[in-house]
Amino acid sequence: MRAAQRGDRPALNEAIGPRQAVGNLSNGEAASLARAVADHEVRTASPQEASDRVRDVGPCAHELDDALAFRMKSHDAAGAAAALARVDGQGLAVEDLRVFAADADPRWRAVGARALVRSGDEAARHVALLDPDPLVRRQAARAARDAADPADLAALAEAARVDPAPIVRTEAVRSIAALGPTPGGEVANVLRDLWTAGDDGLREDIALAWARPSVWGAGGREALRVVVASEHGPAVVEAAAAVLRRHADDDVTQAALGQMVRAIEGGARVARLQALAEAPLDRRDLLGAVEKAASDEDLEVRVAALGRLAGTSDSHAVVELEALAHPGLPAAAAARLVLAGVGDRRVQAWIEEDLRSPQAEVKLAAATALAELGVAARAAPLLADPDASVRVRSACAIVVAARFPR
Repeated sequence: MRAAQRGDRPALNEAIGPRQAVGNLSNGEAASLARAVADHEVRTASPQEASDRVRDVGPCAHELDDALAFRMKSHDAAGAAAALARVDGQGLAVEDLRVFAADADPRWRAVGARALVRSGDEAARHVALLDPDPLVRRQAARAARDAADPADLAALAEAARVDPAPIVRTEAVRSIAALGPTPGGEVANVLRDLWTAGDDGLREDIALAWARPSVWGAGGREALRVVVASEHGPAVVEAAAAVLRRHADDDVTQAALGQMVRAIEGGARVARLQALAEAPLDRRDLLGAVEKAASDEDLEVRVAALGRLAGTSDSHAVVELEALAHPGLPAAAAARLVLAGVGDRRVQAWIEEDLRSPQAEVKLAAATALAELGVAARAAPLLADPDASVRVRSACAIVVAARFPR
């Protein structure tokens, strides 16, 4: 712990090694070490790297609130990012950010825009949605989601339609989805107009918005019926999945079922993978399509299908995945991650080998898989990794795993 607190990587690595060898480092101990490592990295990062470290701890911001509060004291990019991370981690009330709404620095003005959630902030939100800086516009859209004021509809629709930053357009659609019911199906109609010109990412959020209870009965159902019956692509798969999550039994549901089956059996790879991930397997037609995809020539599709079946305790699917998970095979990493998700400990040794990979993303995927298996402590060697991002992101994976012990 002393090595972790002072950032002494060689000493930390030397201390973890014997515990790792005998396997007696507990998940709780590893989580404590992980918090110490991440805390030290956030506090001591150089100005050039501080924003990256704040971003890295985003998933565990709640546990790292003290370090983020320390970083927030600096009126720079990392400090602004830390302020927003603290709000997301529920360590700081959004109201505490209002003082920054007129800040000269757009990064901190964005922090202030996030706090424009009161009923009387409508005019200020609309001004912020037109700010020259996309950081400010994005946080203004997020504030509108919290405010859920129907009076924001026109301003949000305009942002979703013309803003040059894709993330701002996405946030605007998500905020439209959070608005309360409007007369005459106005929200559903606005979303229909946005669908026409939107890309796949924006359309996926529109589909989810149509399926929300406040929109479904006020034009959303009809919009989804038209889309799932006549179009195709990833956004339409999302629309079909949104319909099926309502567990209804009507013509819209039947159209959605047909759309999902077609996507699994003959769509482009991205649509096939999405449909496989979202298909509810309590529907016989969909279960049959997934079973068929489990022998597909495309290994990525096959692993995805087998993963869904393995999640239903299909022992044959587990055996098939284990055969694909052997080191050196093309889909081995994906198969191991899927098996970890269903708790198959037989792949643990292979996953631990990935901790020594030269590739950062392979190491981090291994940390995630070990957390899925309930043995997050086995990823502890990454806390002393030479790459600061690997250290912090793996630390966050270990810390988050401690929230949901297995």
